[in-house]
Amino acid sequence: MKNVLVMGMQTSGISVSTLLEKNGYNVRIYDDRLELKNNWRNRGTEALDGLAFIIISPGIPNSHPIVAEAIKRNIPIISELDYGANMLDAEKIMVTGTNGKTTTVDMINKGISIMGKKSMAMGNIGYPVSQVVLDGTELEYAVIEASSFQLEYTSNIKAKVAALLNLAPDHLDRYASFEAYVEAKKRVFLNQDKSDFAILNYDSRTMREIAKTLPSTVLWVSHRENIGEVYVKDNYYYYQGEPLISARECRAKGEHNRFNMMVALNTMAVLGARKDQMISLIRDYKLLPHRIEYVSTIDNKTFYNDSKGTNIAACKAAIDSVAGKVGLILGGSDKHEEFCEFFDDLDPKVMFVAVTGANDEKIYSAAMKVGFQNIKICPTLKDAIRMLYSMEGIDTILFSPACASFDRYSSYVERGNNFKDLVYALKG
Repeated sequence: MKNVLVMGMQTSGISVSTLLEKNGYNVRIYDDRLELKNNWRNRGTEALDGLAFIIISPGIPNSHPIVAEAIKRNIPIISELDYGANMLDAEKIMVTGTNGKTTTVDMINKGISIMGKKSMAMGNIGYPVSQVVLDGTELEYAVIEASSFQLEYTSNIKAKVAALLNLAPDHLDRYASFEAYVEAKKRVFLNQDKSDFAILNYDSRTMREIAKTLPSTVLWVSHRENIGEVYVKDNYYYYQGEPLISARECRAKGEHNRFNMMVALNTMAVLGARKDQMISLIRDYKLLPHRIEYVSTIDNKTFYNDSKGTNIAACKAAIDSVAGKVGLILGGSDKHEEFCEFFDDLDPKVMFVAVTGANDEKIYSAAMKVGFQNIKICPTLKDAIRMLYSMEGIDTILFSPACASFDRYSSYVERGNNFKDLVYALKG
C-alpha cells in the first residue's frame, strides 16, 4: 500500500484524505494548527519518508519546512484540485484571476444550467472537487474556480474552457514578485490544445503577451473594444454583432460585473447556447452575498457589504459600482499591497475613510503621505460604521476592506455577516 501525505486539514484536505483512502492509499495527515489523532502525528520532515506523493492544501506555501524539504527530495506535490478534477468524468471549465472568480464561476454555472446541462460549481468557490468525486455526482460540466495557490501544483487538468479574468498585485505576502504570481495564474491553460478555448482580458498588455504562447483558441473580452463573441456596446449586450438585450436589464451592476457576464456569455457561446438562453442569464442573474451586496437604507444612508473585496483592485471596482457621496471602510489582515497610490488616485466621491483592523496604521500612514486627510482609525468595525452613519454629507457607506479577513475573522463570509448584523442593529 502506497503512503501519501495530505497537508492541511480543512474542508479540501478532509475530502481528499477520504478519497485517497477509498482509492487504496495509506494516508498520513499534517496540519500546523491541530493535534490530529491519526497514524502519524510528528511535526518534522520524517513525514516525508516513503511517500509516493503529497497532496497540498492551498493555504500552505512553498516556504513551509516540510514542503521545502519535499521539493529538495523531488517528491511529487499535487494540489487537491488537480487530484480530484482528474477523477471527474466531465468537461472542465476553469476560471482564475485576481478578482471576480467566484461571481464568474457562479454566472457560468447558472448559464449552463439554463442550457439544460448538468453542471456544478466547485473548487475555490467553497466546495472541494474531491468531495464532488466522493458524492458520485453525475455531471456534464465541472465549473472550477482556481486560485493561484491551487494552480501552483496543478499539472494534469485539461480545461475545455479556461478563463483568466484580470491580473493585479495580490498575495504578495506569499509570492516573491508579481511575475511569480502571474506564472501561477498561467497554469490554468496547461494541457490545452487547439480544440480548447482560452478566454483572456484584451485590456491587459500582459494577457496579450500570454495569448501568443497558447496553443488553444483565444477568445477576447474587453471593457473598451467590441471584440469576442459577446461584447457590450452603447450599453447593450451584443452576440456575434447582433444586439441581445440592454445592459440596464442586468441586475449585476458595475463595469466589473459586465466583464464577468461577458466571460460567462462567451463560455455559453462556445458550448452552443441559444440567444434566448443568454438573455435569460443577463436578465435573471443575482449576485452572491458579500460582493457589493445591498444591506439596508437607514435615514437615507445606503449600506453595501463588499467583504469579498480583499485587495485594492476589488475595492476600486466596488467604489465605481456605487452611487452618491461615499463613506468607505478599509482595513484587515495585510497582503503587502501599497496604499499610497490608492489614496493619491482615490475617486472624489469618497468623502471620508474609516480604517479598522490589523493594518490600520499602515493604511492611515499611506493616506497621510499623499495628503489625504479625510481618514480616521476606528478601534472596531462597529465604531467605523457608527462614525460614518453619524456624518453629514454621506449617502453611501461601503464596506470594501481591500484586505484579507484573518486578523479578526475566520473568513470574508464571517466578516461580511458581522458587518450586516452591525448595520441591522442601527435600526434599533
